[in-house]
Amino acid sequence: MKLQTFNQKTYSLDIMYHMGAYENSIHFIFDHDSKTCAIIDPAWHADLFIEYANNKGYQITDIWLTHWHYDHTNAVDEIAKKTGAKITAGINELPYLTLKQDLTPVKNGDSVTLGHTTAVIINTPGHTAGGICYLLDGHILVGDSLFVYGAGHCTMPGGNVHKFYHTMQVLKQVDDAIMLHCGHDYGYKINTTMGEQKAGNAYLLLDNEADFVRFVDGISQGIITYPTEALSLKEVQAML
Repeated sequence: MKLQTFNQKTYSLDIMYHMGAYENSIHFIFDHDSKTCAIIDPAWHADLFIEYANNKGYQITDIWLTHWHYDHTNAVDEIAKKTGAKITAGINELPYLTLKQDLTPVKNGDSVTLGHTTAVIINTPGHTAGGICYLLDGHILVGDSLFVYGAGHCTMPGGNVHKFYHTMQVLKQVDDAIMLHCGHDYGYKINTTMGEQKAGNAYLLLDNEADFVRFVDGISQGIITYPTEALSLKEVQAML
């Protein structure tokens, strides 16, 4: 496991990398004043996460989900039951979630708060039907909607490559200086900004929907090699 901390005015962001069977990245938002914690997409190690927050002097009061996939949700019920944490998920993701605990749905443009820390919801369907991202001061938590120089697949229930294309156009509007944090460490480096990704991420470079669909479908079919490093638009187009 690798651990990183990023400090902002009202909160700190801690990230545990390479957790569980699919090497998830688990994100903790610690609101300084309220001593409350939101955990994003908790999976695999419920007690470890609760203990980690408690040892830092914080209580997990919120669980923020980016999408329904099992490797991002399999510790949610246990944490919610043990802590009483409120669960937040995108409204269009509710049909796919099978959690036993109650959920609070959010939609595009809504805000979620943790003490004095606020995150704005951005709808990012495509990897799943109702995936969302959380835009905070200085950072965006994207689940599997983007990876470092890559992105999630569209092959499971609710996935839609055409919607994913339009999600990429939305994500390109996020400020270049915002740091990007993904659900898995699948690229050749961990830390990146939206500006770096706009300049070299194939999924963001393709500005033609037909080309984007051909690219994503080609990766799913094994015809195109999944990228892990920065590419130019010319290099991406040569792969089509």
